[in-house]
Amino acid sequence: MINKYRRTINREFERISFWPTFTDIICTVLMVVILMLFSYKSIAGSVEQDLAKNVQESVAKILNNSDMPIKVDKQTGQITFGENTLFDVNSSELKPEAKVMLKYFIPKYIEAIYKDYSDEISKIIIKGHTDDVGDYLYNLDLSQRRVLSVAKFIVGDEIGNYKYKDKVKKNIEAIGRSEAELIKNNDGTVNRDASRRVEISYEIKIK
Repeated sequence: MINKYRRTINREFERISFWPTFTDIICTVLMVVILMLFSYKSIAGSVEQDLAKNVQESVAKILNNSDMPIKVDKQTGQITFGENTLFDVNSSELKPEAKVMLKYFIPKYIEAIYKDYSDEISKIIIKGHTDDVGDYLYNLDLSQRRVLSVAKFIVGDEIGNYKYKDKVKKNIEAIGRSEAELIKNNDGTVNRDASRRVEISYEIKIK
Protein backbone atom coordinates (compact mmCIF):
# COMPACT_ATOMS: atom_id res chain seq x y z
CA MET A 1 0.00 0.00 0.00
CA ILE A 2 2.80 2.37 0.90
CA ASN A 3 4.55 1.61 -2.41
CA LYS A 4 1.28 2.28 -4.25
CA TYR A 5 0.97 5.73 -2.69
CA ARG A 6 4.65 6.39 -3.28
CA ARG A 7 4.29 5.60 -7.00
CA THR A 8 1.23 7.83 -7.21
CA ILE A 9 3.08 10.67 -5.51
CA ASN A 10 6.12 10.20 -7.75
CA ARG A 11 3.97 10.31 -10.90
CA GLU A 12 2.25 13.44 -9.64
CA PHE A 13 5.63 15.01 -8.87
CA GLU A 14 6.92 14.15 -12.32
CA ARG A 15 3.79 15.64 -13.91
CA ILE A 16 4.15 18.87 -11.91
CA SER A 17 7.92 19.13 -12.39
CA PHE A 18 7.56 18.74 -16.19
CA TRP A 19 5.92 22.17 -16.65
CA PRO A 20 8.73 24.35 -15.31
CA THR A 21 11.07 22.49 -17.67
CA PHE A 22 8.69 23.00 -20.60
CA THR A 23 8.29 26.67 -19.63
CA ASP A 24 12.04 27.06 -19.53
CA ILE A 25 12.27 25.64 -23.05
CA ILE A 26 9.62 28.03 -24.34
CA CYS A 27 11.37 30.98 -22.70
CA THR A 28 14.68 29.92 -24.23
CA VAL A 29 13.14 29.65 -27.69
CA LEU A 30 11.54 33.07 -27.33
CA MET A 31 14.84 34.56 -26.22
CA VAL A 32 16.60 33.07 -29.25
CA VAL A 33 13.93 34.49 -31.58
CA ILE A 34 14.21 37.92 -29.96
CA LEU A 35 18.00 37.87 -30.22
CA MET A 36 17.74 36.89 -33.89
CA LEU A 37 15.35 39.77 -34.55
CA PHE A 38 17.65 42.23 -32.81
CA SER A 39 20.61 40.83 -34.75
CA TYR A 40 18.70 41.19 -38.04
CA LYS A 41 17.77 44.78 -37.24
CA SER A 42 21.35 45.53 -36.24
CA ILE A 43 22.75 44.10 -39.48
CA ALA A 44 20.09 45.77 -41.59
CA GLY A 45 20.68 49.07 -39.81
CA SER A 46 24.42 48.80 -40.42
CA VAL A 47 23.94 48.09 -44.13
CA GLU A 48 21.45 50.96 -44.42
CA GLN A 49 23.91 53.34 -42.77
CA ASP A 50 26.75 52.22 -45.02
CA LEU A 51 24.59 52.56 -48.12
CA ALA A 52 23.38 56.00 -47.09
CA LYS A 53 27.00 57.05 -46.49
CA ASN A 54 28.06 55.69 -49.90
CA VAL A 55 25.22 57.54 -51.60
CA GLN A 56 25.85 60.74 -49.68
CA GLU A 57 29.56 60.76 -50.56
CA SER A 58 28.92 59.83 -54.19
CA VAL A 59 26.19 62.42 -54.66
CA ALA A 60 28.32 65.06 -52.98
CA LYS A 61 31.00 64.45 -55.61
CA ILE A 62 28.45 64.53 -58.42
CA LEU A 63 26.90 67.75 -57.20
CA ASN A 64 30.22 69.43 -56.48
CA ASN A 65 30.42 72.60 -58.57
CA SER A 66 27.03 71.73 -60.03
CA ASP A 67 23.65 73.38 -59.71
CA MET A 68 21.62 70.17 -60.11
CA PRO A 69 18.37 70.62 -58.13
CA ILE A 70 18.58 67.33 -56.25
CA LYS A 71 17.92 66.73 -52.55
CA VAL A 72 19.55 63.84 -50.70
CA ASP A 73 18.32 62.34 -47.43
CA LYS A 74 21.48 61.76 -45.37
CA GLN A 75 19.83 59.06 -43.27
CA THR A 76 18.29 56.92 -46.02
CA GLY A 77 20.11 57.87 -49.23
CA GLN A 78 16.81 58.74 -50.88
CA ILE A 79 17.02 61.39 -53.58
CA THR A 80 14.26 63.84 -54.48
CA PHE A 81 13.61 65.79 -57.65
CA GLY A 82 11.15 68.67 -57.66
CA GLU A 83 8.39 68.61 -60.25
CA ASN A 84 9.86 71.49 -62.25
CA THR A 85 13.18 69.68 -62.47
CA LEU A 86 11.76 66.84 -64.52
CA PHE A 87 8.39 67.86 -65.95
CA ASP A 88 6.30 70.74 -67.16
CA VAL A 89 2.98 71.39 -65.40
CA ASN A 90 0.46 68.57 -65.97
CA SER A 91 2.96 66.76 -68.20
CA SER A 92 4.44 63.28 -67.81
CA GLU A 93 7.04 63.74 -70.55
CA LEU A 94 10.57 64.24 -69.29
CA LYS A 95 12.07 67.59 -70.21
CA PRO A 96 15.11 67.43 -72.54
CA GLU A 97 17.29 68.98 -69.83
CA ALA A 98 15.94 66.43 -67.33
CA LYS A 99 17.10 63.60 -69.58
CA VAL A 100 20.57 65.14 -69.80
CA MET A 101 20.73 65.39 -66.01
CA LEU A 102 19.45 61.84 -65.42
CA LYS A 103 21.83 60.42 -68.00
CA TYR A 104 24.73 61.87 -66.02
CA PHE A 105 23.39 61.35 -62.52
CA ILE A 106 21.64 57.95 -62.49
CA PRO A 107 24.63 55.72 -63.44
CA LYS A 108 26.70 57.25 -60.64
CA TYR A 109 23.86 57.00 -58.15
CA ILE A 110 23.18 53.36 -59.03
CA GLU A 111 26.86 52.46 -58.74
CA ALA A 112 27.00 54.09 -55.30
CA ILE A 113 24.12 51.85 -54.19
CA TYR A 114 25.23 48.56 -55.73
CA LYS A 115 29.02 48.66 -55.57
CA ASP A 116 29.36 47.21 -52.05
CA TYR A 117 25.93 45.65 -51.53
CA SER A 118 24.89 44.37 -54.93
CA ASP A 119 23.33 41.19 -53.56
CA GLU A 120 21.53 42.97 -50.73
CA ILE A 121 19.52 45.38 -52.89
CA SER A 122 15.99 44.05 -53.38
CA LYS A 123 14.27 47.08 -54.92
CA ILE A 124 14.89 50.39 -56.62
CA ILE A 125 11.72 52.37 -55.99
CA ILE A 126 10.54 55.42 -57.90
CA LYS A 127 7.63 57.28 -56.30
CA GLY A 128 5.69 60.12 -57.83
CA HIS A 129 3.78 62.66 -55.74
CA THR A 130 1.40 65.52 -56.49
CA ASP A 131 -0.13 68.28 -54.42
CA ASP A 132 -3.77 68.34 -53.26
CA VAL A 133 -5.08 70.55 -56.05
CA GLY A 134 -7.51 68.92 -58.45
CA ASP A 135 -9.08 65.50 -58.65
CA TYR A 136 -7.41 62.68 -56.71
CA LEU A 137 -7.71 60.13 -59.51
CA TYR A 138 -6.35 62.56 -62.08
CA ASN A 139 -3.37 63.22 -59.79
CA LEU A 140 -2.96 59.48 -59.28
CA ASP A 141 -2.84 58.92 -63.01
CA LEU A 142 -0.42 61.82 -63.50
CA SER A 143 1.92 60.64 -60.76
CA GLN A 144 1.89 57.11 -62.17
CA ARG A 145 2.62 58.27 -65.72
CA ARG A 146 5.49 60.40 -64.46
CA VAL A 147 7.24 57.62 -62.55
CA LEU A 148 6.79 55.32 -65.54
CA SER A 149 8.54 57.92 -67.70
CA VAL A 150 11.44 58.04 -65.24
CA ALA A 151 11.62 54.25 -64.92
CA LYS A 152 11.55 53.74 -68.69
CA PHE A 153 14.35 56.23 -69.13
CA ILE A 154 16.50 54.66 -66.40
CA VAL A 155 16.32 51.17 -67.92
CA GLY A 156 15.79 52.16 -71.56
CA ASP A 157 18.13 52.58 -74.51
CA GLU A 158 18.23 56.37 -74.45
CA ILE A 159 20.28 56.54 -71.26
CA GLY A 160 22.83 54.08 -72.66
CA ASN A 161 24.59 51.25 -70.85
CA TYR A 162 25.93 51.63 -67.34
CA LYS A 163 27.14 49.38 -64.56
CA TYR A 164 24.42 47.34 -62.80
CA LYS A 165 21.76 48.31 -65.33
CA ASP A 166 20.69 44.66 -65.69
CA LYS A 167 20.13 44.42 -61.94
CA VAL A 168 18.15 47.66 -61.93
CA LYS A 169 15.84 46.25 -64.61
CA LYS A 170 14.98 43.35 -62.31
CA ASN A 171 14.60 45.46 -59.17
CA ILE A 172 12.90 48.65 -60.32
CA GLU A 173 9.37 49.58 -59.20
CA ALA A 174 7.33 52.64 -60.21
CA ILE A 175 4.62 53.84 -57.85
CA GLY A 176 2.27 56.80 -58.27
CA ARG A 177 1.08 58.16 -54.92
CA SER A 178 -1.07 61.12 -56.00
CA GLU A 179 -1.58 63.35 -52.92
CA ALA A 180 -1.26 60.54 -50.35
CA GLU A 181 2.05 61.82 -48.92
CA LEU A 182 1.78 65.58 -48.86
CA ILE A 183 4.53 67.69 -47.35
CA LYS A 184 3.30 70.10 -44.71
CA ASN A 185 4.58 73.46 -43.54
CA ASN A 186 5.27 74.10 -39.87
CA ASP A 187 1.81 75.61 -39.47
CA GLY A 188 0.15 72.48 -40.86
CA THR A 189 -0.70 73.88 -44.28
CA VAL A 190 0.26 71.98 -47.42
CA ASN A 191 3.52 72.94 -49.09
CA ARG A 192 2.35 72.37 -52.64
CA ASP A 193 5.68 73.13 -54.31
CA ALA A 194 7.51 70.60 -52.15
CA SER A 195 4.71 68.03 -52.44
CA ARG A 196 5.05 67.84 -56.23
CA ARG A 197 8.10 65.62 -56.48
CA VAL A 198 9.68 62.38 -57.65
CA GLU A 199 11.69 60.26 -55.21
CA ILE A 200 14.16 57.47 -55.90
CA SER A 201 15.10 55.12 -53.08
CA TYR A 202 16.11 51.51 -52.46
CA GLU A 203 15.24 48.61 -50.22
CA ILE A 204 17.65 46.02 -48.88
CA LYS A 205 17.38 42.36 -47.98
CA ILE A 206 19.55 40.61 -45.41
CA LYS A 207 20.28 36.93 -45.94
